Amino acid sequence: MNRFIYYLIPFFFIGTAFAENHDPKNTSVDPAHSEKIITDSSPTLSQNEEEGSSKSSLYLQFNTSGLFSSLTDWKILLHLSDGTHPSSSCMGFGAESGWVINKYFQIGIGYEFFFTTKVSTIETPGDQVNGTFFYGSFRASTVLESIPELYFFGGMDIGSIAASEVVENYYYSGRSFNRIGTTTAYRLMIGAQYYIIDNWSIMAGTGYLFGKVNKVTVDGQALPNYSLDLSGFTLRFAVNYHFPL
Repeated sequence: MNRFIYYLIPFFFIGTAFAENHDPKNTSVDPAHSEKIITDSSPTLSQNEEEGSSKSSLYLQFNTSGLFSSLTDWKILLHLSDGTHPSSSCMGFGAESGWVINKYFQIGIGYEFFFTTKVSTIETPGDQVNGTFFYGSFRASTVLESIPELYFFGGMDIGSIAASEVVENYYYSGRSFNRIGTTTAYRLMIGAQYYIIDNWSIMAGTGYLFGKVNKVTVDGQALPNYSLDLSGFTLRFAVNYHFPL
C-alpha cells in the first residue's frame, strides 16, 4: 500500500496543478474522500481477525477433570472408622486429538484415566476404584460476534469404560483381588472455548457421564448384585494447541 501511494504522489501534484489552471476556485482535496480511503480498510482487518480464529486445524489437548460418580454398591460395602462411607469422587487426567473442521464443528478421539482416593476401611486396609475411558468425540459450536475468539459448544463423547476395584487383604477372605468390568459409556458436555495467543486455546465444560458397569467379575467369576457405577456429573478443564491447515 505504501509503495502504491509513493507512485501516486507525482500524479497527485500534476493533477492539482492541472486543476488550478482550469478551475482556480477548486484548490483543495476533498477531506471526505481521504477519510473514506482510510476507513474502508478497517472492516477488512476485522474480518481477517475473525477468520483467523476460526480456521480449520488439527488440535492436541491435555485435560484434567473431576467426576462426581455414584459408585453406590462400592460405598455401601465399605465403612470408615467413624462409621461413614468413603467418598466416590474421582480425579481424572487425559489427552485428546482431532480435527476442527470449521468454527461450527469438531471431531476427535480421546483417552482418560480417573481414580478415587485410596481408602482404608473396616473391611480392608486399602481399596480404590480406577477407570479408563477411550472415546470418540463430536462437538457443535457457536461464536459470539462481539467476541470472535470465544466459542460456546455442546457435544457428546461415546466410547468404552473399563473399571477396576483394587482390594487389599479383604477381611472376609484375607486375600487381595481385583473386581473388573467394562461397559459402553456416553458423556454429554456443554462449555466454552477461548482462543488466546497464537495457536493456543483454553476450554472449560461440564456435563454428565453415563457409565454403569453392571457385569463385574473376580477371577473370571461374575459377582451377583454388584456394579461399579461411574455415572455422575463432571467438570473439565483443558488446554489445546492447534496446528493450522
